[in-house]
Amino acid sequence: MKSVETVGKTVEQAIELALYKLETTRDKVKIQIVNEGGLFDKAKVKVMLNEESEQEKTIREFVETLLQKLNVTCTCVVEETPEEFRVEMQGEDAGAVIGKRGDTLNALQVLVNQIVNKQKHGDEYKRVVLDCENYRDRREETLRLLAARMANKAVRSKQTVKLEPMTAAERRIIHTELQNDSRVFTESVGEEPNRYLTIIPKKSTKKEKSTEEDNTRVYND
Repeated sequence: MKSVETVGKTVEQAIELALYKLETTRDKVKIQIVNEGGLFDKAKVKVMLNEESEQEKTIREFVETLLQKLNVTCTCVVEETPEEFRVEMQGEDAGAVIGKRGDTLNALQVLVNQIVNKQKHGDEYKRVVLDCENYRDRREETLRLLAARMANKAVRSKQTVKLEPMTAAERRIIHTELQNDSRVFTESVGEEPNRYLTIIPKKSTKKEKSTEEDNTRVYND
């Protein structure tokens, strides 16, 4: 698969340069953001000519049709990994696709999986993950920082900290981040879609824990 790595002042500039070098258009490539850039760093991307499988093509066309019906302008690139299909979306309407804390993106992902994997079971089933403008990686980093901050607060206050409702995948990130923290443990509470995570100081006794849970506080990232 032919590919190039390019840099630019922004991710978009780097992508445009790569498309020029490959003499192709955005809908015919896979884009990997290597570095988003910043004040002192240039953005860097890896762009690969797309060799779509039939399944990748089906998923891409379905997502593009769905976005068109929502009057959203974004390009889609689908990549199959051993575990899942990843749909990367880029475009001027990225904010509308992502929504508040990824709510819209997550809802679209649920819908796409319901349609694409309808009547598929066992080895036939393969999850489809939607991402837009590298949101998933940025959100994961935010959640890791939140986990550390709220664990420290729980220890200092000696109270259970209650986080906002999150998806199972987001709760898993915080569980994983704190599983080796000897000061606290985590528990998921409630029913979907309002299931949330609590961070509890390990020194709490059962009685103290019960009292603390009555006085939990919500911290938003």
